[in-house]
Formats: sequence, structure tokens, C-alpha cells
Amino acid sequence: MSYKFNPFTGNFDEAGPSVSALNVLGTVANEAALPGGATTGDVYQAEDTGVFYVWDGSAWDNLGTLVGPQGPTGATGATGPAGADGANGADGADGVGVVAGGTTNQVLAKASNADYDTQWVDQTGGGGTPGGSDGQIQFNDSGSFGGITGSSVDATGSITLSLAGASSTPPVSFTGSWFTGGTATTTKPQLLIEPTGTTSTAWSTDGTGLGVNAASGFSGNLLDLQLNGSSKFSVTSAGQVIIGSTLAYAQNTSFVQFGGVLSIKYNGASGSIFRGGVGISFSNPFSGTDFFIKPEATTGLVSFTDGSTGTGYVKQAPVLVSQLPAAATVGAGTRGFVSDATSTTFAAAPVGGGANTVPVYSDGTNWLIG
Repeated sequence: MSYKFNPFTGNFDEAGPSVSALNVLGTVANEAALPGGATTGDVYQAEDTGVFYVWDGSAWDNLGTLVGPQGPTGATGATGPAGADGANGADGADGVGVVAGGTTNQVLAKASNADYDTQWVDQTGGGGTPGGSDGQIQFNDSGSFGGITGSSVDATGSITLSLAGASSTPPVSFTGSWFTGGTATTTKPQLLIEPTGTTSTAWSTDGTGLGVNAASGFSGNLLDLQLNGSSKFSVTSAGQVIIGSTLAYAQNTSFVQFGGVLSIKYNGASGSIFRGGVGISFSNPFSGTDFFIKPEATTGLVSFTDGSTGTGYVKQAPVLVSQLPAAATVGAGTRGFVSDATSTTFAAAPVGGGANTVPVYSDGTNWLIG
């Protein structure tokens, strides 16, 4: 079969018998392996370079690689079957393991900042065996757990402290500085008793030591001080202060109650505030007579009596005019006595330096004789 080279396609086409054509005979290893002579038109390809050579009758001519233009991409072929699994690779080098040694209950710890530099050490901190008795509050006892004697916490969180005091050593102390200077909401008491969900917004900005804030609707006592089960002092949710247990005095809804008589003593004399709002009595230890001050129910006036004749008087110690406080400070209606007035003229302003003892009163601006 004869062929001719087609320069437009880069292929060898079959040639008819009457056409002078190239006769591709095969391949040789390289140009040096071409035969010494051949028939005109004989073609060989060198395997090392891919170049074609043609015999022109006297020599081999280089036709080049005879590569034509790239054709269009062909359709993707069907996926072939999966190949067999390859052989397992070689084992990698051993990693850094746990350092050998150590004893029971020891733990692994870093020996330095370097990677993998570890050592076995005795465990400190963290867990441990509780100290003391069952339920006692725990504390750090020189690096070990210790239980506080006289304390207990149950499974519900209820805490009981049965701690005895000692000289200059209260069993419970709050020694931190009290907070001041915030708002009425943020200046919380040093010790605050307040149910969850209750909001307190009216604390003194100067600070509070003990605060109690009950929930809305609470109707019991905010404070109750007792002696062997007997209430001695209490404050109710309505703002009532009760001393003792028997009603002694009441005014509107805020009042003070005295369970008995409140004694008053001054320079040997004693007095009592009577139950039921009767009045105030003073006993004179020298004369043995009583002196009463009581409000009159019908007139609203205050009467003074010695307890037997129904009469009495008020004695005011006189002062110098210069010793009177400012009339505006004490307010209109305030009365007094001066012992050194220069005049006794009614409604005249008192002037000191004289020898007259006269009553004076304040009109809210000035002291006047009268």
C-alpha cells in the first residue's frame, strides 16, 4: 500500500497506483539507524525524536514530526472499574508516650514549659476526703479539709450555726467597710434580709447596717426581739413599734406600744408614761407629791396638776436677753423669761442690761415682751 502526506490534516492518506506517494516502512531507533539506501519515497520515523525521514533518491530528507493541528476534545469515556486496593504503607514512628514511673494516686504534671516534658507528682488541691463530721461546713485547714465545729448544712441547703462566743471574739463578724454614696437602689445594707424576687429601692445613700425588706402583702413582724419566748421589742409590717406586749399608746396606724410603765428619772425625780394616753406623771422624792401633765379630752388643752388640788404651774428659768435663741429659729408662739430687760412695756422688743424680769414671746421674727 502506498501513502501520501496530506499537509492540511497532517495525516498520511492512501494513494492510488498512478500517484507518486510516500511509502511508510516503519521506525528506526534514531537518525543514525536509517538504512544506507532505499527506494525513492520510502519513509521511516526515528523513535527517539518522532521525526519522519523520506528517501529522495540520494539522501534522507527530514520531514519533521508531521503533527497536524489539535483536534476537538473527544467525548468522555465510561468510568473504568475500581482498581485493587494498594498495599498497606509502612508503620509510622512511635509518638511521645506517658513518662514511665509514678506511684498510686500520683498525677501527671508539666515539668517545664517545653513540649512533652512531664513528670509524676503527688496530687494537691481539688477533691479530697471531707473533714469533721457529717454535714459540717468545710474550710481549708492547712491544706486539708476541715469541718467547722457547731455548723451544719442539710440536703435542702438549710444552714445551722451553733458557735459559742469568746472574749473579744464574736462567732460571726461582718468586718468589711459599709457601702455609701450610691443611689437609693444600689446602696444596699451591709446585711440584707430580702426574699428572692423582692426589689428594694429606698435605702439611705449614707449606708445601712441591717436591712429587712419583706415582700408585698407580708403582714407579720419585720423585727421581733424576745427573752425566753416573750417579745420585748418588735416592729410590725405596718411600721408599728411595740415595746413589751400590751398596748399602751396608739395614734392613727403608726404607734408605739409599752407593755408596762416607762420610767423617767431626772436629778432623783422619776416619772412615768401612763397607759391609755392618760398623761405623764412625775414623783418628787423630796415632798412625796405627784405632778401630772395631761391633755384635756374636751378642750385639747394641757393641764398641770399636783394630783390632789387640781392646780399646778409651769416654772421657766429666766435667762439673759443675750441668751435668747433667734426668734425665727424657735418659731412664733415660743415663750420664755428674761431677767435683765430695761423695760416692761408690752410688745416692746426686750433690751438687755436692765434689772426687770419679764416674760417674752416670739412672733416668728422678733422677741417681744408680754
